[in-house]
Amino acid sequence: MSATPRSTARAAARTTRRRAVASALVLALPVLWVLSACVAMPTSGGVEVGDVEVSDAGPAVVPLADRPAPDADPEAIVVGFLKASQAGFSRDPRRGGDFGAAREYLAGDARASWRPRERVVVYPTSSSPTFTVVNETQVQVTLSVAARIDADGRYAEAAPDAEESFTFDLVQDSSDQWRIAGLENGVVLDESNFENLFGSASLYFLTPDDASLVPETRWFPLRNIATSIVGELLEGPSPWLRDSVRSAIPDGVELTPETVPVDETDGTASVGLTEAAALTDSGERARMLAQIEASLAIPGVRAVAVTAGGVELTASAAELDRGVDTDGVLEVVSEDTVVQLKNGELVPLPEPPDLAGRQVQDLARNERGNVRVALSDAGDLVLVGVGDEPTTTILEGPGLLAPSVDRLGWTWTGRPGPAGPLTAVRADGQRADVSAPWLAGRSVTAVRVARDGARVAVLSTGTDGLALDVAGVVRDASGSPLQLGEPLGTGATLVDASELVWVDDATLGVLGRSGVATSAAYHLVPLSGQTRALPALEDAVAIAGGKGQRSLYVTTSDARLFWLPGVNASWTEVATGVRDPYFPG
Repeated sequence: MSATPRSTARAAARTTRRRAVASALVLALPVLWVLSACVAMPTSGGVEVGDVEVSDAGPAVVPLADRPAPDADPEAIVVGFLKASQAGFSRDPRRGGDFGAAREYLAGDARASWRPRERVVVYPTSSSPTFTVVNETQVQVTLSVAARIDADGRYAEAAPDAEESFTFDLVQDSSDQWRIAGLENGVVLDESNFENLFGSASLYFLTPDDASLVPETRWFPLRNIATSIVGELLEGPSPWLRDSVRSAIPDGVELTPETVPVDETDGTASVGLTEAAALTDSGERARMLAQIEASLAIPGVRAVAVTAGGVELTASAAELDRGVDTDGVLEVVSEDTVVQLKNGELVPLPEPPDLAGRQVQDLARNERGNVRVALSDAGDLVLVGVGDEPTTTILEGPGLLAPSVDRLGWTWTGRPGPAGPLTAVRADGQRADVSAPWLAGRSVTAVRVARDGARVAVLSTGTDGLALDVAGVVRDASGSPLQLGEPLGTGATLVDASELVWVDDATLGVLGRSGVATSAAYHLVPLSGQTRALPALEDAVAIAGGKGQRSLYVTTSDARLFWLPGVNASWTEVATGVRDPYFPG
């Protein structure tokens, strides 16, 4: 929308004063701006996604939202709107919470129709937005984009060169005051302030066999985050994951009341659900409670009380597998055998595998250790024998990808040719070619299955370059993999990659380059968050992960093994003469 100025002469006479007011307001803005279609002042710091859980507390400092200044020009109104919008996520209505102050900058129709929670655009703290006065009634803002978060909390990392432009149309009201009449829905934040106002949380669903909990990470405003978590949990998983998991929460169940209050004294989150006949099944009820309790495992919540139809559910939550394999032991190849790292020392396996004199590489195993596979020097996939069992070929090469073993005993691999299918094979030779139409025309370079067996990460290259995708695994009733669901793209800042692992149940590890880096580094790539490059290690050739971000390993071309005890630590050499490090998976 736009409007004709009351008079060109009056507009011209006020131009200099307006721009001076706008400049002063820009300088006076606090360190945080938010907007529905605009920009923010740069600050320092960035978003990090690690093993720190979200807090239900509000941000430490939220600037007070100012109301529109009398006779402010269009530029000043836009600037003031940006300042007021950020306060919309405050827990204190007196400071502009619920976007009341921001709406005062809007004209009548826009005031009612603007939906600030529709999406969030995050821009790098290191960049500054560009303002352009298009004409007397229009202001445009252009900024670099680091990420986008939709109304349901789904986070999409942006490519390094991503940009967006937002336009504000202004009119004068009956009192001659400029107000915003046309704008896009949503809010814009710089990275550091996004971290202050939003937090990530995992919504947990079930594997089809009810053995494991599968997380889907979302991002929500810290204000009323418990309500957001349960509300989205009731809505179910995103489309990319929907065919690979299930929920024990019956269809149609709703929150009643529509909030999840958390008692500040004892930390109890009270979840009220509408009554549903399916809740009478004791097994499903226990699994539903497991989903809710796991999803609400956030700071500030120490207990969860669930009612259905006003009746308290007193059953215990089902004990389901969740998270990283804390019992997993790192294994490496040393000379012609496989050894494990325990207490910083390389020790023999209880039952050393029989490599039959083969020069194997890219070893993998399941958690029980009864399925151990590798690629032979001929490029075949071999089942490594243990004790008296011989090493046998279960899939002929050459050109097979490094294998990955899931919890159901299937070994995943593939061939790096265009449109080639992913292949899963069991120890008995049973084979399944896994359909993934979205990989047509792409060359797969790495595949890794998650510990829950419900998700697979795939590195591939095509005419558009490198892609890192995660997709749900669709299986038949016996557990045989049939196809992959639609992909969830992540790691958008990566420019090349050679190695892929699961660091934990929501984070990938990638050996590759991002940005303008000239050497490969271990990257932490959240399924929903910002990619982070760890300190580079010269001549790194292989990585291992699977026990969380405090157990990351790298081997170099000269057969040295390094350990990173934490994302802010330095690489420490722990062994020499080894190669091919791996955890279960």
